[in-house]
Amino acid sequence: MAPTAHSPKLAGQATKHPALAMLRGALIAALVVGVNATAVSAVAAGLPGLWGALLGLLMVIVFSGAGLIALHLSRKTSPTMQLAVAMASYTGRIAVFGGLLAVALSSDALAAHVNLTVLGLVALVVVMGWMAGEIWAWSRLRVPIYDLDKEVTA
Repeated sequence: MAPTAHSPKLAGQATKHPALAMLRGALIAALVVGVNATAVSAVAAGLPGLWGALLGLLMVIVFSGAGLIALHLSRKTSPTMQLAVAMASYTGRIAVFGGLLAVALSSDALAAHVNLTVLGLVALVVVMGWMAGEIWAWSRLRVPIYDLDKEVTA
């Protein structure tokens, strides 16, 4: 059966929103890894382990997802502006993440209810899952090596 003009995915068609495709792949991988890590943490460390794992999973999803959302929102700007957005987003996310981590590690109230070791370990494992999902999604994108919006004149 030949593809029709109404077919949503023709062979060779470029991926319309690569950052969203990467976000979807990374989110799925992070959730799979995070849910399993949360279950193991709850069994191994009880309720504080569960809260630590959930907090670690949430932090990774929010901070890593924010970067891909920023890239998606800057998709119609120049490549130079996209690079600036990516670098500023990364620097800002690392600064905020570091600040929150410093506050969390010095908070006795948080430590009373959350296993901070589990939080750190689960965050690390989920980041690795996120990156693997993002790389997997990127490897399946169809990114043109030339500008499809320009017509070639002979």
